[in-house]
Formats: sequence, structure tokens, C-alpha cells
Amino acid sequence: MEIKKFRNHYGLELINVSHENIQPGDLVWDRLTSTPVFSHRNMPNTIYNAFLDASLINENEFKTIKTECRNIQLIDAAIADKKVDVNTELIAEMKHPLIGNIDGSFKLETIRKFCFGDIKVKIMPDLLRVKIDQFLEQMKKNRWEEYDGRIRRVNMITELYYGSVKLVVERGLAEDFESALNKTGIEILARAEGSTSVEYEFEHDTAPFAMRIERIKTFNG
Repeated sequence: MEIKKFRNHYGLELINVSHENIQPGDLVWDRLTSTPVFSHRNMPNTIYNAFLDASLINENEFKTIKTECRNIQLIDAAIADKKVDVNTELIAEMKHPLIGNIDGSFKLETIRKFCFGDIKVKIMPDLLRVKIDQFLEQMKKNRWEEYDGRIRRVNMITELYYGSVKLVVERGLAEDFESALNKTGIEILARAEGSTSVEYEFEHDTAPFAMRIERIKTFNG
């Protein structure tokens, strides 16, 4: 499936920033812009920061929730097609960390094919959704000004999608490409050489490429 169709079919947003530390519960600002914004001046970066600032949780509870989010297990995504193709003109625009590390040492426009495979997902657990919903109700009731002014209009990440990266380069460019890889320290998971091209696969489950976001205003645990 082509990546734009993947996004539209499953109601997801592409992550066009080179960011490996995104977790469920992070806030996304200015959704209508072409690039999602993961920080906003004088605003919390995560929903948990908002709860901490509102004194609904303490520092220890904040750390516990953050750890719980980091430890959410990757599972196979419930999607029909486990491979998502990325048009070559979008590769640099996506700013995926793997591409960002290679860019500058190799001409990205020479890549013939790029796709994410073996799609996996991190989903915010139901118990955490309920907990967040309860805190939001407390903020609405007792701290409306903070709720309305800081987070009501923002979006929160509830699912993150990851995939191994596969790309194809012309056989004549393989040597230059592998030289560029050596400079970055990126390890090749698999390599398949054909008569005219070489396919490379890289494991990259630390950086998501797509996300599901939900409006705080209509969030329901």
C-alpha cells in the first residue's frame, strides 16, 4: 500500500520529524499544518506534564506513567497490508532518522524504492486511557482555565506505527551507498543482490513513522 493511501485508509498521521523518543501520551500541536509540532512555547509536551503542572499527580507518579509508556510492547499491527511503499520524492520530506543519517553522504534521489515492512504498533493501554480520562475530567471540573487554555484544543498520540526499512538502489551505486552507511554505523539487517539492483533491509523499531492522534476535547477513556 502506498503511504498516503495507508494514512488515509487507517486515519493516521505521518511523522515528518526525525524523532526517536515519541511515546503515547505526547501532545501534537497545530495538526492542520503540513508538519506536526511536538512542542509549543510555555505548553506541556505530554499529557502527563499537564497533569503534573496541575498537581493532579506527583513527581513519582509522573515517572511511573512515563516508564509505563516507554515499556508498551510492540505488537503486530492489525492491518491488511504489512508493507507500506513510500514515493521516492517523499523520502527526504519524511525525515526518518535512518534517512537523516544517510543524507549528505549519499544522494537520496538515486534510491529506486523505499518501504516500511513488518508493520508493528504501540497502542496506549485501556487502563491508561481510563486514567487519563479521569484526570481530564478533574481538570475540567476544578481547573477549567488551565484545561481550556493549555490542552483542550490539542491532540494526543494514542498509537505509534513502526516498521523495518527496505530500500533499493541501482547495482552500480551500491558501493557508494554502502560506503555512506559505513560512515553512519548503520547496520544492514539483510542484503539481496539482483541483476540490476540491490535491496537492503534495516531494523528500525526505535523510530515510528506514523501515529494515531485524538483530540483532547473529545478523548474518551
